[in-house]
Amino acid sequence: MPKVKMPTSTPSLDMTPMVDLAFLLVTFFMLTSSFRAPEPIVIDPPTSTTENLIPKQVFLIMIDKDGRTFVDITNAAVKAKVLKQVLNQFKVQPLSEEDVTTFLGIGPFGLRAGEIQNFLELETGERTAYEQKGVPYDTADNKAKTSELYYWAYHTRIEAHNDFKAREEEAKLRKMDFDKTNYIQFAVKAHPEAKYQAIQDIIQVFRDAKVKEFQMITGLESE
Repeated sequence: MPKVKMPTSTPSLDMTPMVDLAFLLVTFFMLTSSFRAPEPIVIDPPTSTTENLIPKQVFLIMIDKDGRTFVDITNAAVKAKVLKQVLNQFKVQPLSEEDVTTFLGIGPFGLRAGEIQNFLELETGERTAYEQKGVPYDTADNKAKTSELYYWAYHTRIEAHNDFKAREEEAKLRKMDFDKTNYIQFAVKAHPEAKYQAIQDIIQVFRDAKVKEFQMITGLESE
C-alpha cells in the first residue's frame, strides 16, 4: 500500500502578539518614568578616598563658589510638610495642591519663601533660566535662628523624625520588615572654591537647628 505523502510547508511564527507586548512595555515605562529635575547649579565637589554612598534620604545643602545655598529634600512627604511650615513661618500664602506637587518635582532650589509662588507660575523653560539667589542664611549677630535656611533645617529634622516613626509603626502593624537605616540624613555639598566662612555659617545653622550629625559630600578620588 503506498505511503501517504504529507504536504510540507515552512513553519511560521505570528509576531503580532510579541510586537503588541513590546509596545505596551514601552508605553508603560514612558508613562511611569520620572526624569531627574535639572539642578539650578552644577557643583563639582572636592575629592576624597571614602567610598560611602549618598544616603537614600537626604536633606542636602549645596553651596556654590559665590556662597549661595540651595536645598534639596529627597523625601517628598517630608518636603511637602516642611514647605507648609516654612511658608507659614514667614506668613506667605499657602500654595494650592497643584503648586505643591510642582514644587516637589523641581529638585534643588535656592529661593526665598516669598519667591516660591511666582517661581512656580513660570513655564518650565522660564524656571530653568530663572536666577535663583539662594536660600538666606544670615548668621551675623545671632540671626541664624531667624534665617530661612534655619527653618528649612529645623522643620526637616522634626518632620523627618515623625515620618520615620509613622513608617516604623505602619511596618509593625503590617508585620513587615522595617529598614531603620532609611532615615533622612543631613549633608553639605560645597564647591571647591566656596569660601570657608560660608561653610562655617552652614554648620552654625545646623547647630542652631539641633542637627547633631551631617555628612560632607565629596567625589571619589582615584587610587
